[in-house]
Amino acid sequence: MSDQSSAPAAPLSEPERCLSINSGLGWALGVIVLFFAVVRSAGLFCDLWLDEIWSLRMVQSIQSPWEIITTLQHDNNHPLNSLFLYMVQPGADWTYRLLSWYAGSASVWLAALLAGDHYRRWHPEESETLARVCGLLTAVVVGGAYLLIHYSSEARGYAPAVACALLAVYALSRGSAESEIRWAAIYFGACVIGLAAHLAMVQIMLAAGCWAVMMLIANLSAWREHLRRALIWQLPAWLFFGAYYFGFVRKMEIGGGPENALSQVLAELADTLLGIPALPGTIGVAILLGAILAGLVLVWNRSRGWTLFYVAVIFVTPAIGILFSRFTLLFPRYFIISAVFALIVIGYGLTRLWWHGRLGRGVCMAVLLLFLLGNGLQVKRLWTDGRGHYQEALNTILKRTPFEAVTISSDHDFRNFALIDYYQTIAPVPRKIVYYQRDKLSPWGTQWRILHRIDDDSDRPKHVTDERGNFYVKERVYGYAGLSGWSWIVYRNMQLDAQD
Repeated sequence: MSDQSSAPAAPLSEPERCLSINSGLGWALGVIVLFFAVVRSAGLFCDLWLDEIWSLRMVQSIQSPWEIITTLQHDNNHPLNSLFLYMVQPGADWTYRLLSWYAGSASVWLAALLAGDHYRRWHPEESETLARVCGLLTAVVVGGAYLLIHYSSEARGYAPAVACALLAVYALSRGSAESEIRWAAIYFGACVIGLAAHLAMVQIMLAAGCWAVMMLIANLSAWREHLRRALIWQLPAWLFFGAYYFGFVRKMEIGGGPENALSQVLAELADTLLGIPALPGTIGVAILLGAILAGLVLVWNRSRGWTLFYVAVIFVTPAIGILFSRFTLLFPRYFIISAVFALIVIGYGLTRLWWHGRLGRGVCMAVLLLFLLGNGLQVKRLWTDGRGHYQEALNTILKRTPFEAVTISSDHDFRNFALIDYYQTIAPVPRKIVYYQRDKLSPWGTQWRILHRIDDDSDRPKHVTDERGNFYVKERVYGYAGLSGWSWIVYRNMQLDAQD
């Protein structure tokens, strides 16, 4: 019998070993993207909230897709999302969120590609394995950040805008050294679709334009070549933006909303990116800012141009928007482009930490574990509370009202009636709901009164009165996960029930 079958296998050569490792890392990226796609589904099946219903009602009022631009001139109309809603309606609530879910899942993969490409260019002397590790670590932080998870399951334009922003910057990175025309075309397409998704895409265009000017100034000896490149890359996108601005954006009506202080918004932004809601807001902002600055210092050591690009995207362009935009209301979602590129910088910093041997890898893994744990707790709340329990609240009201007609009033007619009007049509109990506006209340009030709370969960009194002085007793509180939607506190008019 031959001894060949029991002979030890020949050791892999260095190229073969690297190829095997890189193949495994490629599969790992696929698993990470798939995992976070599943995580993003946590917010798919909860109730729609006001802005989603508002967008849906808008597209239900038009006769052709062209009217999305010509008729629906309102800031709640994100044209790409509106087009998707127009195409899939009528459908189940979760189907309206599929575009955001697809885009949000793709963003994890695009962030990994961009981070890996950056690492290869900034560290040509290092192995391909570290570039792939950078992609994996970046995929984890982009995939696990609750802010991005939340808006990847909301029927709005934020997640598609993030995906387009990542694709545009990836095209910039690849096109700086290869296939210029092809990548310039991809950049243009990403800018066009991104602008249709959300106007925040302008942040990328501004940063890219500043980058092109800086490259021109830094290479005056070859200014003709750099001017040619700048025109090829920047001019088509800005020409489209000009037409888009004067044809749609300038005519846009701006809706209202709660006014939030910048410090409050930044604190919530830090909490939903890092997963540290238990810390005071200023500490969260300081930790986030420190992590970004540390990453930028490391990038500066390898590429001054890309450092300035990231500074522009993360800090400069949102500041310009706050100072000069007509949109004065602030929410964490308006910083979502800045947030995703801040996470890419942080992912690069984690990779350099990983590079410093066993201790560095241990610290890196500990940081990621805490990051995922903190954000995971917020995802759990999204799964349980969603953007509100409006259907459940209305169904309970209908079941517990012993009369044919159900009368309801609330503390905010526009916000609450939009939800009541939408969900009463699909209520399992076929009953007539009569909603009374606050200035049209009858002297005896309504059977039920709803209060909504966006920020202050502690403001839930046991008893309330309406504008006519009628007395209501708290029945139940229906919470929400934050960022989008609000809590409902349902009150019952016991005196009216007794009279009936």
